[in-house]
Amino acid sequence: MSSVHVDPLEQNFANTVQVNDRATNGFIKAPSLPVRLICEAIGTCCFIFFGAGCATKSGSGLLAISTAHGIVTVWLVYVFGSISGAHFNAAATIAFAINRQMKIVDALLYIIAQALGALLAGALLLLLYYGNDTKLGTPELALLPYPVTVLQGFFLEFICTVILSFVIFFTTSYNTHKEAALPIGLVVFSSFLLASDRDGAALNPWRWLGPAVASNT
Repeated sequence: MSSVHVDPLEQNFANTVQVNDRATNGFIKAPSLPVRLICEAIGTCCFIFFGAGCATKSGSGLLAISTAHGIVTVWLVYVFGSISGAHFNAAATIAFAINRQMKIVDALLYIIAQALGALLAGALLLLLYYGNDTKLGTPELALLPYPVTVLQGFFLEFICTVILSFVIFFTTSYNTHKEAALPIGLVVFSSFLLASDRDGAALNPWRWLGPAVASNT
């Protein structure tokens, strides 16, 4: 008897997302790859648009910026987690691929979709804040007199990103994405609260790329 190959993402989806419907009383089929890619692009765009948009807004303090990133993470994971896995971060996608929880080809397509979403967010921020803010919330050491060196900033970003990755893996492995949304959002919130006034905070290459390309910084 020939074995049937099961996409790891679809298997994970089936294991974590159940239908609360007595008529079906089972699992629902994982969305197609194009649908997942669209969700990744939209989610990445929303994360950057709201997060960087708050950082760009004049008068936004550390707490406001951190809260914006944390809250947008919660609702994005809650909405898109059961569809695409809610990565919105190349680092997370690469980690899932290394852990063999998704195909390499799918991971590459996820990264492309996320990059497009990031560039779209940068374009929207440029359209919204053109002439008012030349940095568009770009988290970069060179833009402000942050009290850390580039090396210190690197290690701070590395530590926060590793902690975020661990939380994502553990919460999504034993819970549904809706249950994992709040813990993941709280880690993002606390990480930005720690790092925003020290290295600008990104935890995500797209969080830097979108605003940086649009603002040419």
